[in-house]
Amino acid sequence: MKNYWPQYLAATTATLSLAIAGSHVGWTSPSLPYLKSKESHLEVTSDSASWIASFYLLGSIPGNLLAAFIVDRYGRKSCLLTASIPLFIGWVLIIIAWNPYVLYLSRFISGIGQGVVYVVCPMYIGEIADKKIRGRLGSLIKLMVTLGELYAHAIGPFVSYKYLAYSCAIIPVLFFVSFLWMPESPFYLLMRQNRVGASKCLRKLGRYENDDKLDEVLDQMTKAVVKDMNDKGHFWDLFDTSGNRKAVVISFGLQVILQFSGIAAIESYTQEMIDHSDANVSSGIAVIILSVLQLIAGFGAAAFVDKIGRRPLLLLTTFLAGITLLISGIFYLMKYYFQFNMINTGWIFVVSIIFYELIIALGLSPLPYLMLGELFPTNVKGVAVSLANLWASLLAFIVSKMYQVIADNFGIYVSFFLFSGSCFIGIVFIFFFVPETSGKSLMEIQEELNCGKKKNKIKISKDLNVNIITI
Repeated sequence: MKNYWPQYLAATTATLSLAIAGSHVGWTSPSLPYLKSKESHLEVTSDSASWIASFYLLGSIPGNLLAAFIVDRYGRKSCLLTASIPLFIGWVLIIIAWNPYVLYLSRFISGIGQGVVYVVCPMYIGEIADKKIRGRLGSLIKLMVTLGELYAHAIGPFVSYKYLAYSCAIIPVLFFVSFLWMPESPFYLLMRQNRVGASKCLRKLGRYENDDKLDEVLDQMTKAVVKDMNDKGHFWDLFDTSGNRKAVVISFGLQVILQFSGIAAIESYTQEMIDHSDANVSSGIAVIILSVLQLIAGFGAAAFVDKIGRRPLLLLTTFLAGITLLISGIFYLMKYYFQFNMINTGWIFVVSIIFYELIIALGLSPLPYLMLGELFPTNVKGVAVSLANLWASLLAFIVSKMYQVIADNFGIYVSFFLFSGSCFIGIVFIFFFVPETSGKSLMEIQEELNCGKKKNKIKISKDLNVNIITI
């Protein structure tokens, strides 16, 4: 019987870096209404608020690029620890901000840290996890983001602007202190031809039942690493094989579906949206309830993702997200375009938004990031994951910024109809292009993506000397 708890511990502490990112995302919901109010110590207009919300996503773009250059040079663990520094600095700048431009800078710097952790954390988890629990550990990615959002949402309505920032600044410190003691990725150590170090990591992670099994796991990993690193990956290698090309289409396509479902805009403006619905509920309390339900859904995703499979969860949650967004769009169409009195029906919108964020937390939100660590071979994984996250950040920035522009010029219902339409189109994409990766080793996934390609048989010795015999 394998001992999985060291892998759960390593994945949990690693994904605390994403809880930091989640707290930065969640900060806007309680803080933007205050910053735009007359009580604010800063003069923040509606346009300035939209830049405060979106600069964080803009900053993640250079963070994604930076991660591509450093992840294979310095290792997964070192990169995650380093990324906590700009994420911490962001909170310091929020505390001392004396005008909106300091907040722009804060959000941009924090975004750089998010860009790095969103690239590196899925790689780290994908490489430390046994295939039987890789889905559950990968689900922690979105779960921790949600936990960070909940933390900011739950504290924000009840404390001052600065105390919220002080409270959130605790998370990067907690992450650094806890993750410092976790092992490096054994795949990275094998890339550096450090078999002894990889063996020690596997022992710490419990990825063996006895010494013979440990050698077998090491040989399998070494075979995968050597096969991938035999031709060191570059940007153009993403399109060199049919498997890599398929992985690019799948990962970029899933991000288009997720981001154009409106997740960045909805998460940034949740409290304002609920206020505008005229629902007879406290928007602050509603956001806290929403975050709690998202967290529960995250645990549900962790429990079901390996049992149900990636494809069924993606198809179901994308369809249901499209339905709820359509209902939200119809609500605002009736309220603002047809000018019906919706004072007693605001609960319809609140329930729709809560259900939307609840349902995507079960599949559409975590799975595109989880699968990033599964679809690409080791030699191009750093570049591929960085570019996929850069693409996601760019799309999220566009959606977050353009949401307000479209809502102001054409009506908020147009934004929701566009979000809904992207989900329904996404169902077709998932059905025809996205493979099932649940229960398969990373090598098995590569073989499936490259089916029909002439394969090589690789014989491996303990010192990584390799003889390649072409069949």
